Formats: sequence, structure tokens, C-alpha cells
Amino acid sequence: MGRFEVRGIVSSKTGKPLIQLCQLNDDMDEVIFQVSPREAREIAGDIFEAAANAIYDAAFIDWVKETFPNNEMMEKNLVALIREYRGDKWELPDHTKGWMYK
Repeated sequence: MGRFEVRGIVSSKTGKPLIQLCQLNDDMDEVIFQVSPREAREIAGDIFEAAANAIYDAAFIDWVKETFPNNEMMEKNLVALIREYRGDKWELPDHTKGWMYK
């Protein structure tokens, strides 16, 4: 996987600001997509939130493994339940439906 890059640009067609999200592979630019500054801020917030959730989930999973050793079913069930609770209680975008704990 190459480097991921974010660029602020101005559209040559409209003169409006855009954000390019690019994947750089083998010294070639490959533009993934362009979004408005508002959409870019929303994406950035989602990424920040997902990063925080991943860290908290990892800590929780580690605690479950230590507290309930050799009980993978307990681990999977508790993680799924806490993710669902977090999403339902505070309306956080965890996308628990259809995503499996691995």
C-alpha cells in the first residue's frame, strides 16, 4: 500500500474549494475522490471517531481476554454488545450491523 495524501485544491471549472483524497502508488498519483470542505470535515471527524473507538475497543477486548481467559465467545459477545450499546445510547456511528468482530 502506498502513501495516502490529502490535498486542498481549487476547481478549475467552478473556482470552488475542493479536497482531494489520494492514494499514491509507485510514484503515480491516483485520485480517489474529491469532496467539499464541509464533507472533508465530516470525514475527518468520522476518522477521528473511528480511531478513538478502535483504541477503546482494543483496550476493552484486552480486558475481556484477561478477565475471561479462553472464552472467545464471551469476548465476541461482549464486544458486540458494548459496540451496539455505544451506538444506540449516544447515536455514535459504529456501524455495528453487518460488521463482524475479528
